Amino acid sequence: MNPSITPKQFPFAKPTTQTDESEFPVGTSLTFKCSPGYFESTFSITCLENLVWSSAEDTCRRKSCGAPPVPFNGMVHINTDTQFGSTVNYSCNEGYRLVGSPSAACHLSGNTVTWDKETPICKKIFCPSPPSIPNGNHPRTSQGDVPYGEEVTYMCEPRSARGMTFNLVGESTIRCTSDGEGNGIWSGPAPYCELAGPAGQYPLPYNVLISVVTAVFACEHGFVIKVRHTELPAEPLNRWVLDVPCCAKCRLPAHMNGIRKDVEMRKVYHHGDNVTFECEEGYTLKGSPQSQCQADNTWDPPLAICFIKKLTDPWVIFAMHSMTLFYCLGIFFGTIFFLLPIIVAGWIIVKHKQG
Repeated sequence: MNPSITPKQFPFAKPTTQTDESEFPVGTSLTFKCSPGYFESTFSITCLENLVWSSAEDTCRRKSCGAPPVPFNGMVHINTDTQFGSTVNYSCNEGYRLVGSPSAACHLSGNTVTWDKETPICKKIFCPSPPSIPNGNHPRTSQGDVPYGEEVTYMCEPRSARGMTFNLVGESTIRCTSDGEGNGIWSGPAPYCELAGPAGQYPLPYNVLISVVTAVFACEHGFVIKVRHTELPAEPLNRWVLDVPCCAKCRLPAHMNGIRKDVEMRKVYHHGDNVTFECEEGYTLKGSPQSQCQADNTWDPPLAICFIKKLTDPWVIFAMHSMTLFYCLGIFFGTIFFLLPIIVAGWIIVKHKQG
C-alpha cells in the first residue's frame, strides 16, 4: 500500500495527537481541534486513495467581534467582515477630525474575541480668528475660533470725509477649511486695502500741481530700520506720506539688582552685539549669562536676573548659624563682664562689715 505525505499545518486548527510520522498509509485519519478565536470543534481528515488528504475547508468557524460602534459625526468602514482576524477603519464627516486610532482589529482576548482599539471620536474643526487688515474690516465682531465651513468677507473702510478711498486687493472672502492632519486653516490669505488712484495718490483739487519727491532711509551698521507710523495723512498736501522711520537698537533695563558693578555694560547695543552678566556675592543668576541683541529690539535668550540666594544654600545656612552663635556668645560674655564688678564690689562690702 502506497504511503501518503504528511498533511500540511492549518492556521485555524492543531492536531489532537502529536506524531513524528512523515508518511501515512491510505485510509489513515487524523483528528484536529479548532484554535482559539474559532468556535470549539473537532474534525478529521483522511488519506485518500489518490494519495491526498481530504479537505478541511470551512471546518472551523471564526468567532465574531460584532459590529463596532460608529463614532458620532463619523463612519466605520468594514474591510471584509467583523470576525476574528478582520480589521475596520474609521473616518469623520467633513468638518471634523479624528481623535484616536484610525483602525481596529478583531483579536483574541482570553477565550473570546474583541476589538483591540477603543472607538475614536470626531471633533469639530475650528480656525483661528480671521486676521485684521489696515483700513478694512470684516463683519465678524466676536473674537475666538471660527467653525469649519464659515466664511468671512472683507471690505475697505470708506474715508471720503478725509479725501481717501481704498480698493480691496485679493480675494474678498476666505473660508475656514482644514489641512491633511485635520487642523483648521483659512482657504487663503486675507486681502488688503490699497489707496485708490495711480501709485496710491490722494484725490487732488482742480488746477493743483504737485511735485512728488521720494526720500530713502538707511541705518548705520548694527541698526535695523523701524517705521513708527504707517497711516496716510489726509492733509495738508505738503507732508510726507509716512513718518520718518527710526533705527532700532537694544537697551538694558535702568535698574538691574545684583549685577556686578565692574561688569562692562553700555547704554545702547546694536544688532548682533552680546552682553554678559555676572552676579554679586549673595546672588544667584537665573537665565543665560549671555544674550544677543536681535533685529526686532529684543534679547535672545531673554536677559538673565540676579536673585538673592535662598537659605537652602548650605554655605548661606552655615554663615547665618555662625553669625547667630557669635551674637549669642557676645551677649553672654558681655553680661558676665557687666555683672562681675558688681558682684566683686558687693562681696568686698559684705566682708568689710563682717570684719
